[in-house]
Amino acid sequence: MGFHSISFRIFIGMAVLTVFLLTIMWASNQFVYSDELRKYEVDYNVLVTNKIKSQFDFTADLIRSSGNALGSKSKIVELLTNEPEKDSKEQTQLRNEISNLLLGITDVQSFIKGIHIVSKRGDVYSNILSVDARQTYGFVAEYFGKMDQKKGPNEFWTKLHQVEYYPDTFFNVMSYICPVYNLDKRQLVGLIVLDIDYDLVREMFTISSLELDEKVMVVDTGGNIIFNHPFLSSYEPVIKQYPEILTSENLQLRASVFGRDSIIVTQTLDMANWKIVRMIDTLPVTKSSRNILSIFNTITVFSAVICFVYIFLVTQSISRPVKTLIQACRRIEKGDRGFRVSLKMHNELGILGDTFNIMMDQLQNYYHKEMASQKRKSEIEFQILQAQINPHFLYNTLDSIKWLAVMQNMNNIAEMCSALINLLKYNLSNTNTLTTLKSEAENLKYYIQIQKFRYGDTFEFSTSLDPETLDCTILRFVLQPLVENCIIHGFEDIESDGFIKVISFIDNGKLHVEVVDNGAGMDLAVVNSLNEDTSAKGRRFNTIGIRNIKERIQLQFGENYGLYYASEPGVGTIAEMVFPVIHFEPGNERYDDKIRL
Repeated sequence: MGFHSISFRIFIGMAVLTVFLLTIMWASNQFVYSDELRKYEVDYNVLVTNKIKSQFDFTADLIRSSGNALGSKSKIVELLTNEPEKDSKEQTQLRNEISNLLLGITDVQSFIKGIHIVSKRGDVYSNILSVDARQTYGFVAEYFGKMDQKKGPNEFWTKLHQVEYYPDTFFNVMSYICPVYNLDKRQLVGLIVLDIDYDLVREMFTISSLELDEKVMVVDTGGNIIFNHPFLSSYEPVIKQYPEILTSENLQLRASVFGRDSIIVTQTLDMANWKIVRMIDTLPVTKSSRNILSIFNTITVFSAVICFVYIFLVTQSISRPVKTLIQACRRIEKGDRGFRVSLKMHNELGILGDTFNIMMDQLQNYYHKEMASQKRKSEIEFQILQAQINPHFLYNTLDSIKWLAVMQNMNNIAEMCSALINLLKYNLSNTNTLTTLKSEAENLKYYIQIQKFRYGDTFEFSTSLDPETLDCTILRFVLQPLVENCIIHGFEDIESDGFIKVISFIDNGKLHVEVVDNGAGMDLAVVNSLNEDTSAKGRRFNTIGIRNIKERIQLQFGENYGLYYASEPGVGTIAEMVFPVIHFEPGNERYDDKIRL
């Protein structure tokens, strides 16, 4: 397959187009769909993070509900508002009711370690009987001032701290503090403190983190890490490197964590205004998208291979028939005109191959026909050449006869010899096959003169030639055979005198020369056989001379010209010759090639 061949150009063009389309598909997948898949996967993991947040928020809601429920109890408001009577029966009964209420809450909500109700006077009511009242009041005293000043929220979440419920027994807790108001007096009467078991909250966080199998931490607004997973990992460097973790409400950040490409996702928790921070390794997260991208790349490569194979096959299906036609042309160029192509294809190339074979068959037929025509022309020219053998001997002999007749006063014989000499000179001495209508008509008069000596006055001869046709070119020796047929065969069976008339005119750009007689005529079958050039013989004459004239005209001027007959029995016959209108050029007697069509 050459670089300049059609098949190579088709292959390169289709290959470039295929590569371009596949590149667009790959780029679209790489920069659009793959990014979208990664985004969807990250969003999914954010939703998973929201699940952890929801668990924390749900716990915080339970704690708030418990605190608000206690703060709205009328007995608790009454207890915190009125000065308690020491060792009174009603006071003791009220304390027991409140203690049982608090114990019921802690039994139901196991993550609440202790509940303390603290009045502004310093009285402490708790589900832990051994709690140190002074220590508890000292812990929450500052919050009375914050509540009175109405600065900040109406609830507080404390940091992680230790409480001593029993002697030498400490617990890690986070406290939720909410106010108790006497709505009638519009005053703060106390605080409710719920100590949240840090270990239980951490366990809840750990279980959720283990399900994710990721790096997770919970931090407060000051950057203190409340929980973290894995426990042995230190995330302070991450907070220092990306301080926006603490300042942004919700954050999704592409960053490097411990040298690995990660996505940092933060969500603010309702519990103590904490933030849950999840550091997602992008490799596991984008595994699905990378697998899909790998599958797509494989499909793209496989499609490219199929496309190139298909392009090659299509190129071959086009180039092979073309090469076959080229080889056929080269063989025909070398002379093998009988070679034909065989393209067994039901498409345009198959039609082209069939058309090529039909064209070659037509050219072959034309070639054989042309060879036969050339052969026939050569035979006619040879016959003419034979007729021209030693014409001077005939001239000298006839001239001697003429002068012998003159010396013996035989004038008729002398005139007949003179006409015959002129007739032979015209027909035999000039080798040019073309002449003018005027010359042909003048020569015909010599022939008529000779026939008059033989047949006497049994027929009349005349001409009616259009002056515009006299210098038109026709073939030599075509009028005499037609007139001879009229004399010899046309007047055989008629009783009246015959007449022969030669007529010429121009019609539709063609020269028409007619030989008209009033002879016996011919029936339609004979006329058709003459016009169709069949081998049938007419009752008037043999068709060889007629066919000779027709062939000479068509060989010289083409298939659109020739000799045509029209006849009616008992009326007469018209022999019409049709020539192209070609006027004779004086001084240029050799113009056969110029007028040949």
